[in-house]
Amino acid sequence: MRNRDWHNRQFQLIGALPLLIFLYRLVQYIQVGTPDWIMYNCHVTMVLLSAGMVFGIPLLIRVATIWLVIGLPMWIIDAYFIQELWIASIFSHLGGFLLAIYAIRRVRATGKSWGPAVAWFLLWQMVTRYTTAPELNINIAHTPYEFSRAWFGSYWAFWPLCALAVGLLAWTAEFGLARVYPAEARD
Repeated sequence: MRNRDWHNRQFQLIGALPLLIFLYRLVQYIQVGTPDWIMYNCHVTMVLLSAGMVFGIPLLIRVATIWLVIGLPMWIIDAYFIQELWIASIFSHLGGFLLAIYAIRRVRATGKSWGPAVAWFLLWQMVTRYTTAPELNINIAHTPYEFSRAWFGSYWAFWPLCALAVGLLAWTAEFGLARVYPAEARD
């Protein structure tokens, strides 16, 4: 494939699916009275993925793919522990992951997107800190996880470790994607 052969009408139409999934999830959250939950990074990155696919912006696709890859196992673990699974959640997490893999397979991973992915998450974490209810702790924006709260005197003592963990997760995901979908190889 030549450099931009991946960005065609079919790819753009498929790119509308992540936005539709995001809207489906938003409606579901509004119906159950928890609209703040749409602010989780895994949901908002569906909008990034959609924009990247529709408008042909590889960096948005790569950043979204990193977070949807990271989010899938976290969602599976969370679903196991809370023993609750909604159909909208399956569409959002599994569907988002599959759409991201479809997209990254075409734009390829460069190994250079993990930094922007970290910057995206940290920016979005601060947005959710100031726009969501503290008791929800969306994107770990207000307090450390429950099991680790005793280890830290304040949120800001925890935050650098959180940022480091985010960096390691993004780098690891990008490393794996670049090995499976290297930029120099094309389908």
